[in-house]
Amino acid sequence: MPHRPNQRAAETRPFFARYGAVILVCMAFLFPLVVRGVIGAVGSTSNDPRQWLPRGFDETEKYMWLQSHFGRDEVAVVSWPDCTLANGQAVDRLAEALIAPVPTASGSQVRWFDRAITGPSVLRRLTSPRLELPQAEALARLRGILVGPDGQTTCIVLVISEAGTYDRMAAVKHIHDVAATQCGLTPDDLRLGGPTVDAATIDSESRRLLLHLAGISAVVALIVAWWRLGNFRLAMIVFLGAVYSTFSALALLYYTGGNLNLLMTMLSPLVYVLSISAGVHLINYYRDALEEVGPAEAPGRALVLGWKPCVLASTTTAAGLLSLTVSEIVPIWSFGIYSAAGMVISVTVMLLFLPTVLQRWPHPSLAGTPSGAGSRFLTADPAATVRRFHAPITVVSLTLMVGMGWGLLSIESTVKLQHRFDDQSKIINDYRWLEKNLGPLVPLEVVIRFEGSDNAKPSEFLQRMELVENVRREIARSPDVGATMSASAFAPLTHLDDARPGASARATALPDRYGFQGQTRRFIMGRRLFDGKQGYIDAHFLKDTPEEQLWRISVRADALSHVDYGHFVEALRGRIDPMLRDDEISGVRATYTGVIPLIYKAQRELFNDLVESFFTAFGVIALVMIVVLRSVRAGLMAMAPNLFPAVVVFGAMGWSGVLIEIGSVMTASAALGIAVDDTIHFLTWFRRGIAQGMSRAEALRFSYGHCAKAMVHTTLICGSGLLVFVFSSFMPIVHFAWLMAVLLIAALLGDLIFLPAMLAGPLGRIFQRNASRRLAVQDPTPAETEPPGEIDSQ
Repeated sequence: MPHRPNQRAAETRPFFARYGAVILVCMAFLFPLVVRGVIGAVGSTSNDPRQWLPRGFDETEKYMWLQSHFGRDEVAVVSWPDCTLANGQAVDRLAEALIAPVPTASGSQVRWFDRAITGPSVLRRLTSPRLELPQAEALARLRGILVGPDGQTTCIVLVISEAGTYDRMAAVKHIHDVAATQCGLTPDDLRLGGPTVDAATIDSESRRLLLHLAGISAVVALIVAWWRLGNFRLAMIVFLGAVYSTFSALALLYYTGGNLNLLMTMLSPLVYVLSISAGVHLINYYRDALEEVGPAEAPGRALVLGWKPCVLASTTTAAGLLSLTVSEIVPIWSFGIYSAAGMVISVTVMLLFLPTVLQRWPHPSLAGTPSGAGSRFLTADPAATVRRFHAPITVVSLTLMVGMGWGLLSIESTVKLQHRFDDQSKIINDYRWLEKNLGPLVPLEVVIRFEGSDNAKPSEFLQRMELVENVRREIARSPDVGATMSASAFAPLTHLDDARPGASARATALPDRYGFQGQTRRFIMGRRLFDGKQGYIDAHFLKDTPEEQLWRISVRADALSHVDYGHFVEALRGRIDPMLRDDEISGVRATYTGVIPLIYKAQRELFNDLVESFFTAFGVIALVMIVVLRSVRAGLMAMAPNLFPAVVVFGAMGWSGVLIEIGSVMTASAALGIAVDDTIHFLTWFRRGIAQGMSRAEALRFSYGHCAKAMVHTTLICGSGLLVFVFSSFMPIVHFAWLMAVLLIAALLGDLIFLPAMLAGPLGRIFQRNASRRLAVQDPTPAETEPPGEIDSQ
């Protein structure tokens, strides 16, 4: 049956003219679901400290074991300048109000904190008739933990509840509200510290990043895109596609059960600026297509020209981001997964949305126009300069990589508190005040484990407490230890106290273990200590299990010091383990856990993650390049300019002693993937020129003319959009923004100077032969060859 005229006309219409309306309708239909997902993602902000623990490691398992036996140890420390023992009644009233249930909007009640420990209440307990400790002795036991060096400044230690772990910002707000109501204290008056406060501060910064800085970043990127593209309508088209891509990535996070921790807040700006980058490159292909086929066919032609390099660029970027999944730190792992998925969403949206909109609202005036302000910079034939100096450029670039590469051996990592927040932020100033006026806040827990549990006799109980106290004293002698506390702090006054500061030597007070008088005294002491056993359990310093009896020693180190936590733990282990081996009690051992070992493990993991993720990304991307270029030598050679930014920038950090932290770890692999984007676009045009029979000199000029401007534009847009985040108060995000901007600039230099210099030299023949082979398969006419030596004559 013959085709009708209108049917034949429809079949000859361009793809986006036929199906553009369907694409836009589908996107509009999905948009409400996308918006719902964005709202859900923004509301899912959670920075649970437990998610930063390295998964599957012995240190994490020990920490979980500690919590299973002694309870949750996530606390908020509250104090203020007039929080003193002299005002003990006011301190205790505030503590009671803080742990009291409060009504919610739904009519139910919630407790944000399970229990409160205050210096005045514990001091009363120690000086009560049951223990009868002198005031000076009781203060000595609490100094550095609940009482400051002046013997007056004290604090409230709040243990967070299960409900509080789901909304730490609300828990900290509860502290502010109750303190204002009960004591007339403003947030500026309070001095807050501890893991709960850290997490709440990060939650607050996460929302500020999303609601303020991310919006400013989007506007800045739009303005720069408008400036570089030289056309507001084009900039808006790219902007709308990037916003849809970003919203879709956030919706995916919500619908797959993820939550928006502080690192994940960088998902939206990263996907946004990379979507704009892809859009600018597509606009560049659209300009070229307008000159070839005119407005009606230009969107389809732009897709034909640009889909492969855009997909390859997004694939390599996704591979770089996906390599972060080698990390055992959950936020880094999650960022790798979702940012890689965001890149897939981005390239899909931009390849469908931009040609569709350009088909329905064409821009024929773009044909033959320069791409934005400042384009004259690249019209002076930079290819000629690179060809003339290709040898020194290549030598200098490689020498710089080798020289800076040595600095990689000196890189060190950190996850300490002072490297997470700005030096003048309130939380850091609060920690300074707390550590000066109260004592150190970073805990190490040493658990002495005895075989056998509640079947121990009073005499055996005394022996165990003696050993635990000796261990505590040995720990206290370390210069890096600020304070210690064990079950003996809640024991009656015995010979255990004789070695405390100001007491007589322990050797003169110990009763004779073997004489009748000594045995009698020890029996009485053992009975008194054994009778107070429940008090040690209630204080969470003693725990009976079916297999063993656990005695906990809490150690405190400075949060803002430069102590090497790894050496700190090993030094204590070297002191304590020999004591336990040599003691007359058999079957006793120590477990070292708490925040300090976890911080040290996380620091080591950050360095390992940086190395492993980078080499994983390098291997995957190199494999992609080898497949795309159909040559092992060409693929590996193309990786040199992409290694250039990471090696130079991170090497410089190693030489200068700049520490890497969580934000830095994410940049290396991501930057490697992003750097390959421009490499792919440049090589696409270079190989296209060679395949058309051009010499390498002509192909270089051809490449510069067709994509160099777009490469500069995307670097400016991405860099300016990310640099907005240097105004964050969370230092990993600040470092992420700075490093990404610097790495993008270094990548641009590598792709516009180092790569062309290699292509202009003898190594460039690899690409020429490879492209010529492809031409020979398609066209029996032999490809143009060139004589050996310099290519300037061509």
